Order: sequence, then C-alpha cells, then structure tokens
Amino acid sequence: MSRPAPGRLRPPASLVRLPLSTAPWLAAGYLATYPLVGGALFAVATAAFVGGVVLSQFTVTVPLIIGSVWVIRSCAQVERGRAVLVDRPIPYRYSEVTETGLPAHLKTRCTDPAFARDCAYLILLFPPLLVLDLFALVVWLVSLGCVTLPLWYRAVEVSGGPAGPHGTFSWVHTLPGALALALVAIALLPFAARLLLATARLHLTVAQAVLRPPRDPLAQAKGVLDGPGPLSTVPGGRRTGTSTEPTENGETHEPNIGRAG
Repeated sequence: MSRPAPGRLRPPASLVRLPLSTAPWLAAGYLATYPLVGGALFAVATAAFVGGVVLSQFTVTVPLIIGSVWVIRSCAQVERGRAVLVDRPIPYRYSEVTETGLPAHLKTRCTDPAFARDCAYLILLFPPLLVLDLFALVVWLVSLGCVTLPLWYRAVEVSGGPAGPHGTFSWVHTLPGALALALVAIALLPFAARLLLATARLHLTVAQAVLRPPRDPLAQAKGVLDGPGPLSTVPGGRRTGTSTEPTENGETHEPNIGRAG
C-alpha cells in the first residue's frame, strides 16, 4: 500500500485540473525556497562542522565545539520548520544530558544519533536534493513560460542560433508559432505539475526520514506493558474493567460474570 500524500500536496482526482489546484503551487514554493534556505543552511552547517572538527584538537575549546553543535542543530530546526509549507513541521528528539560538566555535555551532544542525521541531511544530502529540486522547477517554469508565450513572444530578441531569424526554431517568434507551442505546453502542463508534486513529496519524505526521531521497534510492546492487562507494569496490578473480590482467607478472585447452565 502506498503512503498517503501530505494534506497540502494531495492532487485532485482529475489530471486536467491539477495545474489549476493549489498543490503544484505549494510544491513549487517548497522546492523554490530550498536553493536559498538550504544553500544558506548548507554553508553555515558546513562551516560549523569543519570548525568543530578543527577545534576538537584543542582541549580548551570545548565550549566552542558545543556552540558549533548548537549551530548545526539550529539549522536542522529551520529545515524542520520549512516543512510547514506543505505539511506539518517535522518532529524531533535529541538525547538529554544526564551528567554534569562540559565533557559529559560534549560527549552527549556529539554522539547523539539525531545530531549525525542533522549533519547528513544538511551537508551530504544537499547536492542531490538541490539538483532534483532544480530539475523539477525548470520543467515547471519552462512549461509555464511556453503557455504564456503568445503574450510576450515579441519581447524576445535573439540575434543568432537555432531560435534566431534564420534558425530552425525561428517560427517561435511568430504569433502562429507561439500559439502552437502554447497549445502543446497546455497539454503537457499537467504532467509537469505531476513531476513537481512527486519531487516535493520525495524531498519531504527524505527530510522526514532523516530529521525525525526513528521509530522505536519496541513501542508496541511497551504500550502493552504500560496499558491495563495481565502483563501490565502499572503499580497495584489492577486491570481496568475487572474488579477483584476478597474471599474468606484474604485472597482475591475475579467475579464470575457468566450465566449458570
């Protein structure tokens, strides 16, 4: 079973209505902000990471190393919050410092798996995600440009090349040619919108998989132990909905609620 699309990225039932819905425009906004915001976060996180590695060679710079860790975590928080453009903010959970002193604080922060995932997303995954987002945005913007070409085809001046006055695509600079290309672009625009949505979902899925806390494989078992029942670890040993009755020797037993015969 495929995972349901985020609430704001759910396309309409009809493919023809997709470009007119809000989903592709929200996806375009989510992807378009990544080169700017993601690029700034990449630069800051990379500088903080490299600075932290260099400072780790000196014992007296422990507070500065903790500061670099805090900078990277703050960058990850910005990216988690950016998901609100198309979905809910991405949840997070970092390890708590249980011991006192700067060395213990530094060890907990640097060995936290959540911190390693922050670095992986902000630094390692930035180049492939950037290329993926830019490709989908270029296809979408070119499609929109071709749709509106009859409105501005006279404003384009090309002196040479295939689109020049004597080139292969010189017909684009005429009104019939611009109208013909616009009709083709209108037919292909829903598919460009579908590509844009798929890219935004993929980017969001990667961000959620890396930046959110991993699922506890024992969560279901812990729920059984914490809830009422024969395996409950709740003090008192009482089970909800089943009372006990004392007997003459002080023991307890469950009442018989069945019918005789």
